[in-house]
Amino acid sequence: MKDNATESARIALYEWRQKLSDRSFDSIYSDYSRLVFWAAYRVVPNRETAEDITQIAFERVLSNLGRLAGLDDGQLKSWLYRVSTNIALDHLRRAKHETPVDAPISEDIEDSALPLDEEVERRRKAAKVRSAIDKLDETSRKVILLHYYAGMTVREISACTGISEGTVKSRLMKARKRLAVMLGEEAADEKKRKKK
Repeated sequence: MKDNATESARIALYEWRQKLSDRSFDSIYSDYSRLVFWAAYRVVPNRETAEDITQIAFERVLSNLGRLAGLDDGQLKSWLYRVSTNIALDHLRRAKHETPVDAPISEDIEDSALPLDEEVERRRKAAKVRSAIDKLDETSRKVILLHYYAGMTVREISACTGISEGTVKSRLMKARKRLAVMLGEEAADEKKRKKK
């Protein structure tokens, strides 16, 4: 029995290494960069900084490739999520000590193909959604961000966070309902303000 398990592990390791060697780094980056970016952006809500953190995380992938070869996709996603979150937290700790109090606050602005009024409206709505997500409890906020922004499945979120799949599903459902209520209340308040 032990020999079969060992042989199965060797085969799985070989297949994963083969998969990694068959895929280019660009392919691996393409598959996981969104997850890494959103994990970083959740901690450091600045596009450029999150992109820098994404690059650092993938540099760590290259330097740990041998160790990562035995991981399945879910385990790799979990590892990448933890690494990018830790890099982002380290960045915040360093920035806290380096940033002067009177430093100008820059907005995360990107070029857009949308007309200005549509882009302004899109950003306003996105800010409202982000604000509502920030009001959720930590676990609900985490599962919403991992599911919708990082594109992780319930199973992957469970593996990454250590929360059971049933709890992840429950948190997603409750968080969606809570967000709908919060955003609905805000829309109703906005209509009242416009009538005045």
